[in-house]
Amino acid sequence: MKTIFITLTLLVQLSFHVLAQDHKNLLTSRYTPQQVDAMLIKDQSWVSLPAYNDRNFWNNLPPAIRTAFIQRGEEALRFNWDVVKATDFMAFTRTGNRDVMQGPNGARKKALQNLALAELAEGKGRFTDQLINGIWAISEQSSWALSAHLPVTKNADLLPDITRPVIDLGSADAGALMAWVHYYFRPLLDKVNPLVSARIRHEVRKNILEPYYTRNDFWWMGFSDRPMNNWNPWVNYNVMQCILLLEEDAAQRSKYIYKAITSIDKFTNSYYADGACDEGPSYWSHAGGKYFECLELLHHATGGKLNVFSHPLIKNMGNYISNVYINAPYYVNFADASAKGGVNEGMVYRYGKAIGDDVMMGFGSWYAHLDSMDTHPPSGTIEAVIADLVNLKEIMAYTPREPLINSHWYPQTEVAIAREYPGSQRGFYFAAKGGHNAESHNHNDVGTFILYYDGKPCLVDAGVGTYTRQTFSPDRYKIWTMQSSYHNLPEINGTAQKAGRNFKATAATFSSTSKAVTFSADIASAYPEAAQVKSWKRGYRMNRGGSFVITDNYALEALQAPPQLHFLTACKATITRPGQIKLEGDGFTLTLHYDAKKLEAGVEHIDNNDPRLERSWPGGLNRIALKGLGNGVKGELKVEVKKG
Repeated sequence: MKTIFITLTLLVQLSFHVLAQDHKNLLTSRYTPQQVDAMLIKDQSWVSLPAYNDRNFWNNLPPAIRTAFIQRGEEALRFNWDVVKATDFMAFTRTGNRDVMQGPNGARKKALQNLALAELAEGKGRFTDQLINGIWAISEQSSWALSAHLPVTKNADLLPDITRPVIDLGSADAGALMAWVHYYFRPLLDKVNPLVSARIRHEVRKNILEPYYTRNDFWWMGFSDRPMNNWNPWVNYNVMQCILLLEEDAAQRSKYIYKAITSIDKFTNSYYADGACDEGPSYWSHAGGKYFECLELLHHATGGKLNVFSHPLIKNMGNYISNVYINAPYYVNFADASAKGGVNEGMVYRYGKAIGDDVMMGFGSWYAHLDSMDTHPPSGTIEAVIADLVNLKEIMAYTPREPLINSHWYPQTEVAIAREYPGSQRGFYFAAKGGHNAESHNHNDVGTFILYYDGKPCLVDAGVGTYTRQTFSPDRYKIWTMQSSYHNLPEINGTAQKAGRNFKATAATFSSTSKAVTFSADIASAYPEAAQVKSWKRGYRMNRGGSFVITDNYALEALQAPPQLHFLTACKATITRPGQIKLEGDGFTLTLHYDAKKLEAGVEHIDNNDPRLERSWPGGLNRIALKGLGNGVKGELKVEVKKG
């Protein structure tokens, strides 16, 4: 049996190696510039969304949705288009607060979108003048980029350089919104004055198209050695919309759509073949999900001729979001991902349909019913909202399916997932990770885990607080949520893990049977030399119908300080007697057992003091510390969590 297991493991590793080679330059290895030029539809007939004058569609929206669109537009009629001030930009340098700039900037875009959707829903021209005011106000803004994303000027407060526009998440979003407003309302705007739609074309060209055409040095393009994250598909998706909707030169359209294709290949080149999103489910919609939207856009723009939806990587990237679902609103969260999240049910459904995955389609439908999608306007960008409206009846009619998977192993990302009773919320659910400490949105968390019971949180990962300047600075790991000592991990010789690609797990293994699910990894390499650790094998075992066991087998070079195990919990934690800690959660009580001869327990409360953390963990968290009692250079520590 052992030989068979090893052989199967090697076959799995070999198959993923082959897949990794297969998705190298996934698009550009399949389509040449000449082929893309021939496939691209030369006019805007590729747009599959209902036109402004398709009054049969817009007038027959579900009444509650149509009414809500119009009401939001009426509220936006009173929007005063306050400027985004110079000091709003400078606040990021001065205080580290990004919301001072992002607040008014986001409010402008939201108002413009609400006006556009209201005019589409009503179709009477009532919102035209205020729509023009919004177009003009955003056009006159010095920069569409977010303050936190601007290049830093030495010894000066942060301000945008209007001679070198920056394409970032914020500016690309603004450009795509303006491009869709132009697409939908150009005839209406031209009746007032053709200069309005001309202004849109001018500003999108200045802020988006020309910088994209002439520069290759934006890091997110992937034309350097820097690893890619969700910025790549997110920005490229919006830029491609601008090109396809506004670029009138056919040769330019083809040339720079191919540049975008080349760029998004850099994203998948750095993606593991197993399809896991190392940024976590909170970022999936703008990582794997946004990459799908890039492919979907290209599929539409080529009349279906560009099509790689059957590729294994695309399928793995999609079903990731179903696999990491725990119980609404909870998802497996590591790194900066939040424990509470959601999905764009329309995107999940469309993705599932594109790859032929009935679990994803059922999940999209299930979430649509949970969210009562047919009673209120969808959320998201303007084209995503309209796409959801187009697919609304189909999504609601599809058989809902909550993805309560048995177990899953991501062999390259080294993430393990399992629930005690497949198809049920009952009992234990755990997820654990190996990996390394240079992942996107990284926390120093190699070897950590989360544990839920009856679909509710028990031992958890805090996630991340509100983003500030410090979050993405050299001082990132001074933030408590980023440190291994505030994850479910040991301190070794008084030392925590360090950040970097070389600080990693080794020898990660996973097994799932009808009786138990296990995961283990040697996490010694995740600690610096000061830890003086030869090996530290952290193991997890979920006994189906029984308990959850954490074991640490270790060997040290020397003992400088007793080992200390930390556990972060959303439960009320009470030391009832030496060797036992009662964990009182939402509708359940568990007991954490430990050897009182080897470990001494303490519990401290951690206040959130942060609105983002408070949304996931109202009232804060508790940290359990199990401190070693005279442990030697070799040993085993065991902790077991049981019901009652």
